[in-house]
Amino acid sequence: MLSSIDGRIEGASLRDVSGSNEYEVTGSRLNGDAWACGRTTMQLHFADKKPFISKSRKPAGPKPVHVARRSASYAISIDTLGKLRWSRNEIGGDHLICLVSERATEEYLADLRTKGISYIVAGRTSVDLGKGVKMLGEFFGIKTLLLEGGGNINGGFLEAGLIDEVSLLLAPGIDGRREIPTVFDGVNARFRKAVPLKLKSVGKRKNGILWIRYTVIHNHK
Repeated sequence: MLSSIDGRIEGASLRDVSGSNEYEVTGSRLNGDAWACGRTTMQLHFADKKPFISKSRKPAGPKPVHVARRSASYAISIDTLGKLRWSRNEIGGDHLICLVSERATEEYLADLRTKGISYIVAGRTSVDLGKGVKMLGEFFGIKTLLLEGGGNINGGFLEAGLIDEVSLLLAPGIDGRREIPTVFDGVNARFRKAVPLKLKSVGKRKNGILWIRYTVIHNHK
């Protein structure tokens, strides 16, 4: 993730203080098999502008994993209801996999199959992240997944115990706006203590950016 020093992650706010490609350059050094974003981030940067609208609105229910093709790298879209419309089956050469819940419609899954897009249906009312990640490994061989936000998806993965490392580019800028999402958002109120981390490394990048890496301590109480 890339954030201001107060943890805000809006790209437009950070553009002038972070440089044009430091995020991509640093990300490539993490050697991920795939990268993943939530619906809001995918809609903002990668999906078609108009959402997918189902005529029948019939939920798909449980479905087997659809493997459209294999790839050396993957882009994972986490989209509970299947709202994102796609005109292509890859993003920058990375084959697209849509991770949806059983509430996504049959029409939506049919549209994905027509376009050669892979998908995983996991979870009845919302995406079961643990099950989805397990299937990504089982059916696509994904071992290292780079989670690239937004804040609510990051928070969901944190709650599910699925984050092993935090890789943060800390840009030399302050946002300060209350309504802007942060690196981790939406964590359940029962989590009353900070998740402990162990410092792995700190490095200085271009434009005064700090690259901070932490290992997540999973066995905390």
